[in-house]
Amino acid sequence: MNRVTQKLLFSFFFLLVGLSFGVQISQLVENFLFAEAGIYDNEAMIELFNYFSLSIVGFVMAIVAGGGVIYLARKKQQEIGFGEHGELYYEVFRESLNAQFLVCENGSFYAVSQGMCARVELQELELISGGMSQLVDEKSFVHFKEWQSNGKDFDQLELRLRSQSNVSNQLIVSLNHTHLNGVFLGQLIDIKEQTQRQKQHELLAITLSSVGDGVICTDTEGKISFMNPVAEAVLALLSREVEGKPFNEVMPLINEESKEPMEDPMQSAMSEMQTVSLSQLACFRNHLGLEFAVEVSCSPIFVKPEEIAGAVLVFQDVTESRLMRKKMAHLAHHDALSGLPNRLLLQDRLIQACKRAKRHAHQFAVIFLDLNKFKLINDNFGHDFGDELLKHVANKLTSTIRACDTVSRIGGDEFVLLIDAMEDRRHVRLVIEKIFSAASGEYEIKSTKVKASFSAGIALYPNDGDNAETLMKCADMAMYRAKKVGHSNYQFYCTTLDKEAEYCHERENELIKAVERREFIPYFQPVVNAQNHQIEKLEVLARWKSDDEVIEAQQFIDIADEAGIGNQLSMQVFEQAIEVFSKFIAHNGSLQLCLNLSVKHLLDGDFEDQLLGLLERHHLNPEQFELEIAERPLLERADDLRSRLETLSRLGFKMSIDDFGLGQTNPALLKELHFDSIKIDPSFVRESYGTGQEDDLASVMINIAKSLGVNCIAEGVESELQAKTLASNGCNQLQGHFFSVPVGSEEIEHLLKVD
Repeated sequence: MNRVTQKLLFSFFFLLVGLSFGVQISQLVENFLFAEAGIYDNEAMIELFNYFSLSIVGFVMAIVAGGGVIYLARKKQQEIGFGEHGELYYEVFRESLNAQFLVCENGSFYAVSQGMCARVELQELELISGGMSQLVDEKSFVHFKEWQSNGKDFDQLELRLRSQSNVSNQLIVSLNHTHLNGVFLGQLIDIKEQTQRQKQHELLAITLSSVGDGVICTDTEGKISFMNPVAEAVLALLSREVEGKPFNEVMPLINEESKEPMEDPMQSAMSEMQTVSLSQLACFRNHLGLEFAVEVSCSPIFVKPEEIAGAVLVFQDVTESRLMRKKMAHLAHHDALSGLPNRLLLQDRLIQACKRAKRHAHQFAVIFLDLNKFKLINDNFGHDFGDELLKHVANKLTSTIRACDTVSRIGGDEFVLLIDAMEDRRHVRLVIEKIFSAASGEYEIKSTKVKASFSAGIALYPNDGDNAETLMKCADMAMYRAKKVGHSNYQFYCTTLDKEAEYCHERENELIKAVERREFIPYFQPVVNAQNHQIEKLEVLARWKSDDEVIEAQQFIDIADEAGIGNQLSMQVFEQAIEVFSKFIAHNGSLQLCLNLSVKHLLDGDFEDQLLGLLERHHLNPEQFELEIAERPLLERADDLRSRLETLSRLGFKMSIDDFGLGQTNPALLKELHFDSIKIDPSFVRESYGTGQEDDLASVMINIAKSLGVNCIAEGVESELQAKTLASNGCNQLQGHFFSVPVGSEEIEHLLKVD
């Protein structure tokens, strides 16, 4: 029912009431007037008077009664709170979609909203006529009555609705006292919705508390309003301690390198109305003095699309990861053992040095420095010992040069020095001699003293090259020349080295073609019994038959190894030698064939199978062969060769150490490797041997062989006196030009007297 209908009904009601009162008053007036005048006999006049008086008095009474009621209702309406614009306010209240109502202390509803009606699925008149007692259950109504006297200005009462067909009773009533006694403003709240909202708030709070990043919220003035536990832990402050304080005072961000203050990200995010991220160098120091590296992202908090309520900053403590990145970056450019710049950083510094030298027209030097016999030191004393020696050498080198120069370790025992802005070659000589003097000599490592010496190669900018790659190559070539010339030596690069390199390149190509044409042949040198001079072994020596010339192995074997064809060349010689040997063995069953092997042979995974295949093809046994390996490379690569040597020994091959005495002999290691023979290097069997004028080094070698319990062979025997002296000192077998120079297969047949 709308307000117009209500007004018409009220007006009709007031008219009936006024007419009723008018009839009574009119009757009283009639009795009084006509009784006094005595004109009761005039009925027409009386009837006319009755109609007239009834209408006048009834109308007046209707106006008076209706006006009074309307006045009282309007006054009550103003008292309730609608004021002089009550009609408008009342309509607004009724049309509200919120579930609101005005209730009196007796439980009757004064007004209810459309939202209230929709929520409880009842008509407005049904609600007003029923009141609160019909809306909620009995227990809830009693609770409502008790609350009126004891309740606070605002409360949420758990008043349960009466069970209805399609209405959830999971609602609570929110009541608020008004300024008039006995009138309350109420609102229905869905418990389920409120519970879900509460759970969402709790989940949000738990999420912010559990997230691994720090979270800080501020208002529009940049004052802190919230801080999660991670932020509290990093700042070492509680949220209540910093609430209301400016963000910049609590967490002042600075640049990690310059230590300069950084722009406030909160203000930046709010002014720019977008997310702001700081650079990788952001950090801050808390009030305890602890510094943290952080990655920061800050976003404005939007209430509406163009209205913000503050900003939220999320930061991650990256102190450890940033330290790790710095460490990884350092490791990427520095040697892990010595801490010196590595090849990558050296390359960069060389490039920069070339640019500076070109700009300022000055020279600089690149020095390749190699630690002599480092592999032998490593094998004798262990890798830990070798590592400690490298550290000591690195410290010596660093302390010797200027701060503007660079010492780098590019691997193993190789160091490279960059001597910047030098005057001339004389200046470089002074520097390298100073380095040799300071770094060479005796080092004490783990209570053990060891001597160290160096070989060095030097390249100069711009004479030897104008770029990093060329200078490195030239210095490397000069260093290898220094090692060939002799230990503790340095060499400047010169064009002669290029000519040598060109010669080696040409020689490599010739050797490759010679292998293809099978121009390499075996020569044999006898090894005789020291007592009766009977031939017991034949050593195979490679020769290159180029046209009519026969070239000895010393002139091509190193170049062949560098060209990567050493193994192929050797196998070609071994094939021919074993085929010839298979004929010799038929006449002398105790004869043995000695094959010289390199480290590359032993490390080649196919070599063993190839050798066994050759023996099987010619029906020979491993016991008929002695495999020789030079002492120096053996000691340098003992760890790598150990398993392969043991395998060959188990197969039945005899093992011999060639050039014994040149490699700083380690008897303990040789005994551990289980060799059958040692061959004394020819340098220990000189022309004066046996005259009593020489240091009897050969005799020392013989005694070492005896102590090891192995066969002793002396190479380089040139005279009968040498042969007799060696035999008398206990040498088992002899080899040298006194008995026979290396000869081809036909000549060796004659020596063996093979028909």
